Amino acid sequence: MNAIGKTSVVFVTLSGLFWGGWALGSQTPEGQEAIARAYEAYADQRAAANEDLFNTTALRAVVCGGAQGAQPCLAVIAAGRLFVVDAGSGAAAALSDRNIPMSRLDAVLLTNAGFTQTADLDEMFGAASRADRPLLAVYGPADTQRMVDGLNQAAGFDGLDRGLQAWGPSPEPGRSVIVFEADGLVVSAFTTQEDAFTGRVGYRFDYRGRSIVVGGDGRVVGAAAARDADVVLQGAQTEALARLHDNGAATAAEVGAQAAASNTGLVVLTGADNQMSAQIQVSEARAAGFDDVIAGRLGMLVELPLDNSEINVRPL
Repeated sequence: MNAIGKTSVVFVTLSGLFWGGWALGSQTPEGQEAIARAYEAYADQRAAANEDLFNTTALRAVVCGGAQGAQPCLAVIAAGRLFVVDAGSGAAAALSDRNIPMSRLDAVLLTNAGFTQTADLDEMFGAASRADRPLLAVYGPADTQRMVDGLNQAAGFDGLDRGLQAWGPSPEPGRSVIVFEADGLVVSAFTTQEDAFTGRVGYRFDYRGRSIVVGGDGRVVGAAAARDADVVLQGAQTEALARLHDNGAATAAEVGAQAAASNTGLVVLTGADNQMSAQIQVSEARAAGFDDVIAGRLGMLVELPLDNSEINVRPL
């Protein structure tokens, strides 16, 4: 069993001990102190396990948003670096609660420059900034610069020596723009005809033969830049919601059909606001002819080992 798996076992064991002790009425000062020590040991063990997330043996993604429709956040880890795609409300706390070191954060990548995707940017900067790195890079659509300028001004930062530093790569449909490249990792921004019109951007992470595409609520699965991707993390909506709201977001059925045509390995749907919607989305995507689709859940880890073609999914 790997280190991440061990921490899950420890957590279940500790939880059983805690509630078992409660049932037996053993809430003495000594018992409470013992439980506190046990949970402290668990936290230390989980932090050590999460350091393994940064080894160079795999490309990894973590779902760090709650109800993804309202609180989008996905973390991608590769080459010892951390990238966050969309900083929805509570994103920084969600990562910190899982002992993912925010000091490792290299950049925030926005699929859209709206409030939903940027609500936690200031918190993310506060959690990630260090004395030796007072700037946090923010990539996104063309409106990103204006939005970041406003946040810097409100916080009293100049964006040159301290604060958020924006770049809108502005890819053209069908032509990707590299936003980061080092140590075998290439991160590219891309868009489609439909997404360019609505100001949406997708990102592809290529790391030593493995690939992850993150699309927010855009239409990325059918894009040329997403073809042959091992994993696509993509927002979607049910057919019923699509009839009610003409917001340009893809339906789960469209995602499923495009994934089948694009040779996608696995699709993780991240647009559901509740478990029932998530189940409906998965069913509709599979009915469209693509079986390898699952619903994203808070704390889900998707891991792509470099030494084989497997896709491992488990809770973090």
